[in-house]
Amino acid sequence: MCIVFVEYRIEEACRNKYLEWSDGIRRQHQQLELYEGTDQPNLFVEIWNGLSEEEYHSMKQARAGAEAAEDDSNLWKPLDHWIKGGRAKLQIWHFKKVE
Repeated sequence: MCIVFVEYRIEEACRNKYLEWSDGIRRQHQQLELYEGTDQPNLFVEIWNGLSEEEYHSMKQARAGAEAAEDDSNLWKPLDHWIKGGRAKLQIWHFKKVE
């Protein structure tokens, strides 16, 4: 089991579209928790609990991989336009519990 953190800043002008879209994503993925920075509005962190290492790699490829940028059917594609600085500013980290 692991925890995955995904961090990005949403453009102010895209905030409402993003929040509406993220509601749908959270309904589809019960293991997702979404947080917004209290000191930094529009800075969002997703926390994904219980993903396998394979699920993490698949998510990372779908969200940050080169092919993902070309796939218009990709669930994560709207973020490319809403993240301040684009896809290059999306950060994804994978953590496993220290035994």
